Amino acid sequence: MRSSTSGSEPAAADRVQRERYDSVGRRRVIVILGTLLFCLVGIEAGARFAFARISRIERRVMTEHVAAQQLRRSSSVSPVLLAGDSLLLLDLDLNVLPHKLPAGVHLQRFSIEQTAYLDWLFGLRRLFSEGARPAVVILCIAPNSLVSSTIQGDYSAFYLYKVDDIPAIAKRAGYDLTKESSLLFAHYSLFFAGRSNLRNFILSRVFPAYAGALHNLLTHPPAPMPREEVLSISQPRFQELKRLCGSYGAHFVYVIAPGFGIQEGAIVEAGSRAGVPVVVPVHSDAWPPSKFSDGFHLNEAAAREFTEKLSPALDSLLASYDFAAK
Repeated sequence: MRSSTSGSEPAAADRVQRERYDSVGRRRVIVILGTLLFCLVGIEAGARFAFARISRIERRVMTEHVAAQQLRRSSSVSPVLLAGDSLLLLDLDLNVLPHKLPAGVHLQRFSIEQTAYLDWLFGLRRLFSEGARPAVVILCIAPNSLVSSTIQGDYSAFYLYKVDDIPAIAKRAGYDLTKESSLLFAHYSLFFAGRSNLRNFILSRVFPAYAGALHNLLTHPPAPMPREEVLSISQPRFQELKRLCGSYGAHFVYVIAPGFGIQEGAIVEAGSRAGVPVVVPVHSDAWPPSKFSDGFHLNEAAAREFTEKLSPALDSLLASYDFAAK
């Protein structure tokens, strides 16, 4: 008869062998996860360090974002935030505008292409929460973007959205849980948020003709909306923006850039009802297509001309505000 001691020896050996295998397996999992984490951190660090150095657009956005966060009012300086999309970037000549405004006014542009109303509503919320204190916020986005419920998406999540605002943004934009999760990841990762921009950057370098053709294909004037629809949507949105800016002691102004088929009267009326100045230096359909580079954005000469026409209206408006530091 075998003793209980001799019978337990194989079982003990089996346990030791299993524990050895489990330990090796755990180490392998830790090494794999550590390697994956190292790669992800390296990719993200590379995106933040390298992309801004090779991409002029990314470098501009980063610089303008930081400068916008640092805006502060004082007894001698009245900061004015120019926020908007590619119309702000290409239709306003900042080599001209600052010299046409009252003394002490400091202009700071913050432009992100393809942004719309919700991007800037929540973008301004984030800027104010981070301590930005402009005396005036001037928004220049396409009128169709003012009444649209679309958002720029992941790129805005990194630069414009607070993480706790993402559920509200996703709901108002009609996003499902998958798209909402994408916004959450993009808030923390420039590589994830800017992957489309990185792809476009590479495309413009490798296939510039194709990239230019794609830009021209996608850039076109939007279909006009009925007047009453524009009025009913834009009025409460103006009120929401005015209320947000006013809660931080800032004035809010909306500028309409030149274009075609704009429901200009409805937007001006909506601004009047909401108590928001709507500045229209050039009326809709007043300028010929020859002044536009792609049917939507002005060419350089027309941008200077538009800025010259905008300057007196802004000068008068800004001079009427009390810029005492608050």
